[in-house]
Amino acid sequence: MGFLLPIPSAWHRKTAMDFDDLIGRPERWASVLGWATLAGLEFGFIGPFGSYASPVFTRLAYWTVLFWAGSLILWPCVVAGLLLGPRRGFPPLFSGAAVMLVACVPLAALGAAATALFWPMRAAGMRAFEWYWLTVVVALPAMGGLVWLELGRKNLIPSLFRFGRPRKSVTALPDHLLAHALCLQMEDHHVRVHLHGRSSLHFGVMRDVVAGLDPGQGLQVHRSWWVARDAVRRWHRDGRAFTLELVNGLQVPVARNRVAILRAEGWLDGESAEALRA
Repeated sequence: MGFLLPIPSAWHRKTAMDFDDLIGRPERWASVLGWATLAGLEFGFIGPFGSYASPVFTRLAYWTVLFWAGSLILWPCVVAGLLLGPRRGFPPLFSGAAVMLVACVPLAALGAAATALFWPMRAAGMRAFEWYWLTVVVALPAMGGLVWLELGRKNLIPSLFRFGRPRKSVTALPDHLLAHALCLQMEDHHVRVHLHGRSSLHFGVMRDVVAGLDPGQGLQVHRSWWVARDAVRRWHRDGRAFTLELVNGLQVPVARNRVAILRAEGWLDGESAEALRA
């Protein structure tokens, strides 16, 4: 399972992705629930917290369902905490753990309801704080182990305790997005990747992102714009101002000091769209 987050340090440079990549992709959820299934089966066979006295199939069903529910509740919350915390100046360890502790409240209630279904006598003898404490005891190391395994042991520990907002020099964008990008647009300290039918915003420095691209893939036509060569449908000229029209209809300005470069690369060969219409 890839747990990739736009947060500070070398960890960020290796693992930057956006929220949609972490939450919206079916393969991501398949991986998360796969880990949850393995954990549920392990707990079912071991039978912790007094569940060992029950039949093995009852234990397997109980713990697997709880780990599935925990994934559905905790995964989006922890991802949101890890994404947003560093942007507010908090270290990922603090923001992720804080959000998870809050998310354990509904998970504890669900665990109490499931226990009441399987073992009503045991559930009746426990108080609300005990349910919450047992939930945290299981969830905290489980999520910690998941982050440890998926983000890599080498860079994880220093990054988790690092305070401060993301540095402007951090520029890791997903390769699968850059490979299909029509253009890149600088927005403050972020880079927006324009694709067919959608776009996504990523923390990064435009010049560093462009420096890592294959020169044959496209050109930086403006301080705030990089355009893929195959994305240009036609070009327009209004006096001394040039504009590129992309295949998705986006109009991209061309800086005056880049016009000669585009001409040399053959981007402005032939007549403009206005001349053709005339």
